[in-house]
Formats: sequence, C-alpha cells, structure tokens
Amino acid sequence: MAQIQVLIADDQVVTRSGLVAMSREAPGLDVVGVAQDVAGVLAAVDCGKPDIVLLNLRKLTGDSLRHLVRLIGAHVSIIVLWCHDSAVTIQDALRARVAGFMDLEILQEEFASVIALVGRGCAAYLLPRERLSDIGEGCPMSSTSGAMSNLTSRENDVLRLLADGMTNKQIGSSLHIAENTVKKHVHRVMIKLSASSRVEAALLVSRLGPMA
Repeated sequence: MAQIQVLIADDQVVTRSGLVAMSREAPGLDVVGVAQDVAGVLAAVDCGKPDIVLLNLRKLTGDSLRHLVRLIGAHVSIIVLWCHDSAVTIQDALRARVAGFMDLEILQEEFASVIALVGRGCAAYLLPRERLSDIGEGCPMSSTSGAMSNLTSRENDVLRLLADGMTNKQIGSSLHIAENTVKKHVHRVMIKLSASSRVEAALLVSRLGPMA
C-alpha cells in the first residue's frame, strides 16, 4: 500500500517534534517535511509534494487560512490542528473547506485513522461533542431556521440521513431513489442552507434538528 506523504507545519518546536514522532510511528504515513510558518509550508509543499499538510500555526487567521487553501488546496489536503491558543476556529476551517479539523486534545488515539480517511478523499472533523455549540457562532439561529423551513419533504429526508453520516449511495438505498437524484437533493440543500460542506449542513441539523 502506498504511503501517505505528510508535511508537519507547527510553530512550536515541542509539538512539532511530537507530531513528527507520532507520524513516523503511525503505519502508512511518511513525513516528507516540516515547517514553522506559512512561508515554510509553501516552500515545503513545492519541494516535498506532500499529500496532506497537518497545520498547527496558532497565529494563523481565518483569512490567511483561506488564502493558503487557494494557493495549495488544489494539490494538497489540509488538516487544521486546533489547540486552546489557536486563532483559527472550526467555522474558519469550514469556510475554507479544508479536508479536516482535529482538536489536539483528542488527537493521539484517532491520529492515523483520521489522516487515512482524509487520504481516501473524505472530510474528517474531530472535536469534543460539547464544542458543537461553537458552530453556531456567526450563524444566526433565526436565518438558519428559516432556511430549513424552506426545504421540501424529500430534501428534509435527505438532510436527516446525511446528518446521520450516510453516503449518497446509502441515502439513495434508504429512500429508494437513484444516487444521482440524491446528489441533486444534497446540492439544493447546501444552497438553501448556505452550507459550505456536508459537515456544516450536518452540524446545522445538530443545532436545530430537521424541520417537520
């Protein structure tokens, strides 16, 4: 099986060294470079051609993250690593459409499995359940509720199953409709909810619940 090429970007030497050690011990991962700032990330991506960047730059802002994604996101999957003094929030990660977001406090046990998921093309957001309330910041409850009330009965069914973690194929099987039809429903749901990803749509459901 091909190794997943990983770039470690961390602005503190202690955690950077720890992430390198964890990556080297995890099966299927190969560390191809390290960086301590955005300039270093850009240089290392150009030189090492990583598959995934583990990004833990504490002073990075949401705007800077989106700019970085525009520069390298087409070629590399980015997983944001969050800690208590990080400037980037999960909302920033969702808006930038990065491949993953992981809380460093719960990283170790799920480290390799989350990276493997991202390596297979999935989005993986891992955070404590109590932080789900953070998703609501910057997204007014009334406007979200109003948008959800505009969903059709079928779109609501699709959204409910999407929030349960089902793939388009599984949703189609459950609702007895074609997978392409599911894709169209998901697309319309995302537009109506102004959701940037399936993850964000699912988290909106966790706040309000599907409309009847």
